[in-house]
Amino acid sequence: MKLIFKGIVAIGLMLYPFLVGYSLAHGQYVWVSSLLIVLGLLRLFSKGNALLWPLTGFAILCGSLSLILKDHAWLKLYPVLMSVGACMIFASTLIRPPSMIERFARLAEPDLPEAGVIWTRKVTLVWCGFFVLNALIALATVLFASMQVWVLYNGFISYVLMGLLLLGEFILRKRQQRLNQLQE
Repeated sequence: MKLIFKGIVAIGLMLYPFLVGYSLAHGQYVWVSSLLIVLGLLRLFSKGNALLWPLTGFAILCGSLSLILKDHAWLKLYPVLMSVGACMIFASTLIRPPSMIERFARLAEPDLPEAGVIWTRKVTLVWCGFFVLNALIALATVLFASMQVWVLYNGFISYVLMGLLLLGEFILRKRQQRLNQLQE
């Protein structure tokens, strides 16, 4: 049941840009603001990973400010803050290892060699850079782009870019592992 619950929250947050685009096109942002708060509170009370608290806090903050200030711009800023929060999370794991990518890598390879640990640390730095760049582009879509461009970037292009980075890292990691094996 907990997995289904987390899945619903994750899907709701992934569909968020489309929900905002639809609601703003129809002049109704209150329900999306409320939904964002509810999804944030559900994540908060699900006793999930404490690393996700920045993302949870930003969801509640943006939804609440949108309702309190009666300003839909806070809804559009949420993807910006999500990238900032993700960068904070990934960067914090560089300060307090294991790095985020090492944690992911150890799911598939629990006995990750030292070369793998060094590699995953570097990849975590790349992800931090990606999240900074993504936040800047998302902010540019808030400030300078139409709603359609905002939805397209924040609801589709940014996810494709994340997927490409993830796939590229996986391919390069496997290549690096093969090279390390040949050197041994």
